[in-house]
Amino acid sequence: MIFKRAVSTLIPPKVVSSKNIGSAPNAKRIANVVHFYKSLPQGPAPAIRVNTRLGRYKAKYFDGDNASGKPLWHFALGIIAFGYSMEYYFHLRHHKGAEEH
Repeated sequence: MIFKRAVSTLIPPKVVSSKNIGSAPNAKRIANVVHFYKSLPQGPAPAIRVNTRLGRYKAKYFDGDNASGKPLWHFALGIIAFGYSMEYYFHLRHHKGAEEH
């Protein structure tokens, strides 16, 4: 929310009134600035639909009302599976010649 408010203050809503442009020497530049700011999109940005696996995971577990602690469980189970696979691999390397068994 704060980030949205900070970004909205970067672009002023009205730089100058088009009635005050008149015949000043820099009137064309002011008219270009007014036209630029009028052509900017207004309102909230449309939601971006992501198709990547990580984007879908983020949308499912992190964004909006769906936020939960399941990613912590997924991370812990991933670490356990990775650790077990490394232990298994290095244990097999230890018994390479099968002389100990």
